[in-house]
Formats: sequence, C-alpha cells, structure tokens
Amino acid sequence: MNITTIIELENREVENMAGAKLVFAQELVDEHIVETCVECFQEEDSEQKISTEDAMDRVFNQLKEEGVIPKKVEEYSYEMPSCGQLRKNTDTSFEIPQNVIISFMS
Repeated sequence: MNITTIIELENREVENMAGAKLVFAQELVDEHIVETCVECFQEEDSEQKISTEDAMDRVFNQLKEEGVIPKKVEEYSYEMPSCGQLRKNTDTSFEIPQNVIISFMS
C-alpha cells in the first residue's frame, strides 16, 4: 500500500528554506481577470535567479534533514501558487497566492 502525504507551506516558509524569494509574473487575461504564477526564485542577497525546480529541491532536502519527510523518500511533486483572480471595480492590485504544496508517497 502506498500512502500519499501532502505538506502545505506558506510562501515565506518556502523562501526561508530555499534561501531565495519567489518571483511572480502576472498576466492580464482581460480587464477583470489576472493570472498570477511563480516565474522563478531570486537568491536573497543577489540578483541571481534560480529555477523553481532547484529551489524546491532545496526545500525538499531541508524537510528531509528536519525529519518532516522520511530519509528514504526519493521522489516528490509540488504545486506552486497560481490562480486566476477576479478584479473588483475598486481594485488596482491583486492578491498574491500564499501556499506551496509538496507531496510524496511512502
């Protein structure tokens, strides 16, 4: 039997573990809908950008070191914040989605 575990992390937790900040891209679908998604990560003390995959590997490995994920787990998947947002008539900005999900089977 396989058991799937889902870990939901806030953006700031992911940023702390990855040592890099999330970089979001926004695309205006029409005047009332904006799609927001993670483009990449940016190292905390530099302008260097790293791929989402590399940053999430750092998070996965950190969770393994902390014992949250068992050492024997080798594979994982993740979902980055992404959503279509409706814009209200009074809104000039959009809310950034706040959760990252990591899942693995054991």
